[in-house]
This record gives sequence, structure tokens and C-alpha cells, in this order.
Amino acid sequence: MVIDRTNIMTGTMKLHFIRQVIISILLLISSASDAQPEMIHLGITGNSTSNTNPSISVTWCSGSGESEQFVKYGISPAMGKIESAGKQSFHEMVLFNASLKNLKPATTYYYQCGSETGGWSEVYSFKTEPQKKRLTTFKVGIIGDTQNNTDNEEFQKTNEIVSLLKSFSPSLTLHMGDIVENGSITASWTEFLRVSQKLNATVPLMPVLGNHDIVNTIGDQFQDPFPDFYNLFNLPGDEVNYSFTYGNVHFVAVFSGYAQAAAEIGKVKFKKDSPEYKWLDNDLSQARKNKKIDWIVVFTHYPVYSFGWSNIAIWKQSLSPLLEKYKVDLCLAGHRHVYERHFQISNGIPVKKENSRNFSSSDGTIYITNGTGGGTPQGTGGMDLPTMAFTPDTRMYNFAVMTVANKSITYEVFDQRGTKIDWFTIEK
Repeated sequence: MVIDRTNIMTGTMKLHFIRQVIISILLLISSASDAQPEMIHLGITGNSTSNTNPSISVTWCSGSGESEQFVKYGISPAMGKIESAGKQSFHEMVLFNASLKNLKPATTYYYQCGSETGGWSEVYSFKTEPQKKRLTTFKVGIIGDTQNNTDNEEFQKTNEIVSLLKSFSPSLTLHMGDIVENGSITASWTEFLRVSQKLNATVPLMPVLGNHDIVNTIGDQFQDPFPDFYNLFNLPGDEVNYSFTYGNVHFVAVFSGYAQAAAEIGKVKFKKDSPEYKWLDNDLSQARKNKKIDWIVVFTHYPVYSFGWSNIAIWKQSLSPLLEKYKVDLCLAGHRHVYERHFQISNGIPVKKENSRNFSSSDGTIYITNGTGGGTPQGTGGMDLPTMAFTPDTRMYNFAVMTVANKSITYEVFDQRGTKIDWFTIEK
């Protein structure tokens, strides 16, 4: 959802904002008194095009002011290796980050973070990227719009979605943006990471930024990410537009900014010949030439194809030519708090296969809006769009699980009760 912060807030919005500030202050006070490692989350920090895995970043926060903390890790619960963590001040807390390198592929690693004096976290485990020559199936969790607004003020709905997603044992999680309701409030970021730690401490969290995560006010800092994002996350590249290869899939994170307001003042991202456009053109070109990559998945916040006010024509005109040029298999998005699946698109034309759930990757790109993992569900509608293949007729929270094999992708979508509401398969 979009709140134009340049306008005067209504009375209801003011009350909601005040409540969020009070909650934030209480959370910061609570966290500052607790030295135990928390907000633990993994990230993928490098690109992998060979049989060696990208580095895994471990990030956590502590109220302790001690000088050193570490990650103990190994291929058994006894662990045996230790990596020193970098340190930086973060409001009343301290942030730590360690990079685990030269990990064996397709291997389960156990780890814990902290120190003898400050205390250790519990022992977590994660599994590294599968070997590309011996690829087996792996799962990717997909969530978005976890923003802490009405009915999700303390991420209680997000907590339910994260718990359900964790039960599918994904290998990594993609987040479609609008991580928080107001990116200027530090405690919203920290509470999201606390609530989702049970998942993020076991699989890498790879997000894009939504319009609620960045500066909305028109001016010199318009569309800039809030500093807390850069402090809390450790991602590849410039951290807003980045890519990484996992198994046989090349994932590309595309920063859509505040496309709605940007369209009105001529500042939409990815205009042709812009630096980010040239980066994406080159990245997709290299991925398509790589024989070890079978699939390309682009994920962003603003949908390229969408129903209603979320349909930003100039955003579609900027991005879709590149996606079609390089035959991107899936383009995943968020922003609109409904689930929408569009027909495959080729040369701007929907390839309609009525009632079919089996697709050939050569027929075009499938565009999906992934609904909401916490933000207030929005109204239904959109089946009259010529590109729309499926959207539910009721409001709901939801998440998706994408199962990747050598020559197929199966995409399954579930509501907040764990009921499957849509699914399809793409074959090479």
C-alpha cells in the first residue's frame, strides 16, 4: 500500500503513527538491556558460477558493548571452526557480521554466534548450495509486504506466515519489499528481524526494497533507502540492484523505488540507457550465455503487469523489453496486497492457455504479484485484464514456495491457513 507522506495525515493515520513510535521506543529500550545475540539472519554475499559456493553472511545484534564476538561453525554440531565478526554501533545496540567462505556445496553446516562473555545463541544449521553437476531439487520461499500496519502492528500476521513457510524447509527466501511500514523507524526493522529469525537464521534472506522502505518525500533524498537497511543487511553488489546464482537459477533483484510518485516527476527507475538499465542488460546477457544456468528469475517490488492503481505504465515500458529480450522465466513482485498470476507474456502479448497449469519456458515470461505476508490485504478484482490468468475472489494473506529441479519449476501459493490456492509448473 502507498501512503503519500507529503500530504497531511488523517486523524486515523496520526494515531497509528503515534502507536508505532511508542511501540518502537519500548522495543529499543528492551533490546538495549538484552545482550543475547538476536535478529540473526543469513545472507548470500557473492555470485557463484562455478562449483564453489558463494559466501554466507551471518548478521546479528547484541546489547553488549564487548569488543569481540564470533561465529563458531562446522559440519557437525560440535563445530570446530571460528570466524571473527566485524562490529559497528547501531543505535543503543551493536551489530556484528561474519562472512563464512569456502564452504562445501550441498553440505549442512551448524553454527552459533556470540562470545563466552556476552553469551552464545542457540545452535542453528543451514545447507549450502547444491552442486551444479549433481543438482537435486531445492525450494525457494517467497514472501512480501510484511509491513507492520493494521492487524500486523507487531508483525503478528507475519509471524504466522513465516512459521508456515519454515515448515516447507526452503533453501533461501526472497522478499518482495515493503519489509516495514515506515523505514525511518528503527524498531520496525529490528522487530521484523526478531519475528522472522526462526526462518532467517536457517536460510538466507534476500530482499528487494519497497516504497515503504525508502524516502518518499520529494527532494534530494527521494527514493533513497533508509540507513538502517544498509546497516542491517549484507547483500551482493550495491545491495539494492544485485544478482546471485544459486544452483541452476540466476536470481536478479531489481529496485523499483517509489514508482508511483516517480512516474509523476520523471524519475522512474530503469529508464533506457540509465546506469541501472545498462547493469541489468549486461547481467541478463551474461546469465543467458552461462550454460550452467537453466532459469532466470527477476524479483522486484512494483509489478510490471498489475490491476488498478498499481499498474504504472512507464515502469512496464522500462522493464518489460529487457525481460522479454533475455526470455526471463519468472518476474515476481509485491506491492499490491493480492495474489495475481498473469499469462505468459511474449512480445507484449499474453499466451493464453485456459485452465492450464503446465507451461513451456519458451513461450514467454510469467508475471506474478505475491500478495501480502503481513500488510493489510486489499480488495479483489482484475480478472477482466487481458493478461490475468488467476486471482482469488477473497482477501487473504499468502506466501509461495518455488521448487526448482534441473528442467522444471513448480510454483505453489498458500494462504494464511496453509491451504494451497494456486500452482503451476514450467518445463524446459
